[in-house]
Amino acid sequence: MNKALRLDPRTKFILLLGVNLLFLVSHSLLVEIILVSFSLGVILIDRKYKSALKYLIIFLVLLYIDRGLSVYLSGFYFTIINFIAYALRRFLPCLIVGKWILETTEVSDFVATMWKLKLPTSVIIPLSVVFRYFPTIKEEWNSIRSAMKIRGFRLSFEHVMVPLLFSAVMVSEELSAAALCRGLDNPGKHSSLIEIKMHGIDYLILGIFLIIVCLTCTLKGVGVIS
Repeated sequence: MNKALRLDPRTKFILLLGVNLLFLVSHSLLVEIILVSFSLGVILIDRKYKSALKYLIIFLVLLYIDRGLSVYLSGFYFTIINFIAYALRRFLPCLIVGKWILETTEVSDFVATMWKLKLPTSVIIPLSVVFRYFPTIKEEWNSIRSAMKIRGFRLSFEHVMVPLLFSAVMVSEELSAAALCRGLDNPGKHSSLIEIKMHGIDYLILGIFLIIVCLTCTLKGVGVIS
């Protein structure tokens, strides 16, 4: 993660929550374009140029399938394809922001933020375990696939999922034990070497998003968008 452009984790989760809420409030294509543009702008600020280009191409392809091909094609199978393309396009801003948060937020930052928000221990421990869980499972998935290829086994569902399920159980137990060993269940006051503080870039991004929210509400109120 680029430390020069380090964003407060609270900013990231406010954006994720806000994008999801706007996604539920409006079904307008204009709002979709605004949200996708804003999401791409956020990851561009974090200098993820390749990811931004990839998401832009995906959005344009999905938009063309929904709005362009529907003029020339019809039928049951195209209806299914069109529905899938529409659903993926609608969820794309949420996926962009969510994946960006997972890639740029360290677990230590996440835990320090939860302590800063004074959340109860019963919430902090499960969330910290879950936050570490998915990257670990991804590593296990890659290790299992590599082991199967080395041994000459054909990659099939049961050859991958069965060891992955056993590994998932072990990983969850190990992560829970590691969280307790680090003293997360200690009822006393916790300290952290990580400073959780809002900076100018955080206020700028939140301000832009607030303008988008106000614009969406205004357009929806006057009936310009649905």
